[in-house]
Amino acid sequence: MRCVKCGKEYDGKFCPQCGTPAGQTVTPPPVVVQAVPPKKKGHGCLISILIFFIIIFGGIALALNMGKSVQKSISGVEDDSEYITLEEYNQIDTGMTYDEVVEIVGSAGTVSSEVESGGYKIVIVTWYGNGLTGSNANVTFTNDAVTAKAQVGLK
Repeated sequence: MRCVKCGKEYDGKFCPQCGTPAGQTVTPPPVVVQAVPPKKKGHGCLISILIFFIIIFGGIALALNMGKSVQKSISGVEDDSEYITLEEYNQIDTGMTYDEVVEIVGSAGTVSSEVESGGYKIVIVTWYGNGLTGSNANVTFTNDAVTAKAQVGLK
């Protein structure tokens, strides 16, 4: 006879190797079969990339709009028509009067500096620009005539 547990050949009522009684059947432990769920096709990476681009482009749009509002708060300009453009700046020539410059620009500007000495009156007038934050044009008038001009960031 053959032992059902260890497989040894023997004669008698018990297996001499493992001690299993003769004629006893050993049931193997049950095999647990787990169902594996089908793998879902994920879109996590695609969604993450989409969210990333939305945040980036939203931030850029916000920064561009904030630049405009920062420029308005710095300059105190209420209306876009009060800004000086590069085209208007290029029309200003040496010898023009303050009134002629105001006619070109369309606004009075802000007096940044004024000094009078020895028969000369020098006034620097600033017009804020329509370009990046901080863009502006400065025009120097000596005895009400343009003697110098400078600009930064106008468009």
